[in-house]
Amino acid sequence: MVHLLTLELFGRSIALPDLPLRRDVVGIGLSDAKCYAKPLARKLSYINTYFHARPRLDIANVPADRAGVYDFIIASDVFEHVAPPVARAFRNAHRLLKPGGVLVFAVPFTLEPDTVEHFPLLHDYRLYKTNRGWQLRNRTADGRVEVHGDLVFHGGPGTTLEMRQFSRAALEREFTAAGFSRLRVAAEAFPAFGIAWPEPWSVPIIARA
Repeated sequence: MVHLLTLELFGRSIALPDLPLRRDVVGIGLSDAKCYAKPLARKLSYINTYFHARPRLDIANVPADRAGVYDFIIASDVFEHVAPPVARAFRNAHRLLKPGGVLVFAVPFTLEPDTVEHFPLLHDYRLYKTNRGWQLRNRTADGRVEVHGDLVFHGGPGTTLEMRQFSRAALEREFTAAGFSRLRVAAEAFPAFGIAWPEPWSVPIIARA
């Protein structure tokens, strides 16, 4: 993620220890890994945000006063956990960025024609644990009750529920519909930092506002 971010911001790949002090470059992370969030915060005007903790940011419901504030956003393995409709998260990411701002984005994705939504009618729901494992109980917008089992969690049960399995084609449609003008699937290798993508799925994507 740092390789791609620095390439987009500075025109070259820069290792974290060599990152220039640039407080004029403003960005946010969405639950970024501490191994690069802390160095980025020391060198740039960057804040790592969280869904359930401060500093908090819900990408599905962003404050109006943050529109057009950021030069970059990093979102790694986040959007597959956003409650539907996920299109609002893509629109909000675009809203947060300055014109020409960059979103460095990664999610698991397939090469199937479309995204698979696990809970397409999700409306009023809660998770609960039974002797058969975790289940999701949902009341749809028209009042029907659904119960889902065989849930997939990333990072521990009850915390980061997988809402969908993206496809690359659907991701490209989401970015375009949200207003992003330039997309790049960053599948190129960079041996100097040990970066290689032997398979064509689940690779990072660069999107420009």
